[in-house]
Amino acid sequence: MIDLILSRNNVYIWSAEDWLKLRKDYRIIGEFIGCLPKKPRQDIFLGLPLLLQPEEVSLLLEKKIARLIQYSCFQRAPSDSLKQIFEEYRNILYAEQEKCLRKERQKQVIGMMDRIIEGKKRKILGIETKKKKTKKSLSDPKVQTALNNIEINRQDLLEEEMAKLPKLDKNEALIQIHTVYPWIDKDIKTVEWKYPSNYKQQLRYKTYKNLWEKGYYVSSGEKFGGDFLVYPGDPIMFHSQFIILCKHENEEIPITELSAQCRIACHVRKTQVYAFFSENQSIKYQSFQWAENAMFENV
Repeated sequence: MIDLILSRNNVYIWSAEDWLKLRKDYRIIGEFIGCLPKKPRQDIFLGLPLLLQPEEVSLLLEKKIARLIQYSCFQRAPSDSLKQIFEEYRNILYAEQEKCLRKERQKQVIGMMDRIIEGKKRKILGIETKKKKTKKSLSDPKVQTALNNIEINRQDLLEEEMAKLPKLDKNEALIQIHTVYPWIDKDIKTVEWKYPSNYKQQLRYKTYKNLWEKGYYVSSGEKFGGDFLVYPGDPIMFHSQFIILCKHENEEIPITELSAQCRIACHVRKTQVYAFFSENQSIKYQSFQWAENAMFENV
């Protein structure tokens, strides 16, 4: 089963494999809230962890696709032994980065070795290194002969150039951002999920479940003032078609609010849909669309 990790009343997916499985096999979208390890200073594209909506969590638990767990180690301060393990791990990463840096620098030096040797020979003869003066000096046959007679050991020169490379400062080393906690202990407990617990939450969940069972992809609709956005396919490839608002069946909607919501939906090329319980507690939908200068209602 897929592990849903509870932390401070929020539920996360930290594993990239679990995220992909949820999206491809179960149409669970969630919301990325983490930074990308290689681009941590931008906020256009986000990465793991994936924050799940309460309705998504309830659905996964009801369908027995996942289990809700909590790591007790997250509820207490790190022990001295764990701090030591972490420090040793960072030292290993630092040593590996320094090794990679020297290896990359050695590759660059080897690729430029012919130019470095030529420059060394010129310095030995006291020839100017500026392009114009170099061409004039090298046109002399005696200078060319003298350059050819100078022997420079490539290996010694390589070691000399590598010695110029400054030692990597620990403050300049890259910091690894984990997407899975690397030192998980066995102190794991299954947690009870108490959502939905009231009328509004039950309406939201039943609406989400009903749309999901119809084959739609469903995400949060907060950015358009709704409860959910409904997609005919994966949101990567499709725009959402409906903005869903969950309402009590007897709730009165002021005409100004109704007009505003429908105008927003029209502006972003979507249909405004209200979801509510019917008499037999099934979910019923009522949609509104603008047509020229009039607003039409569909049930």
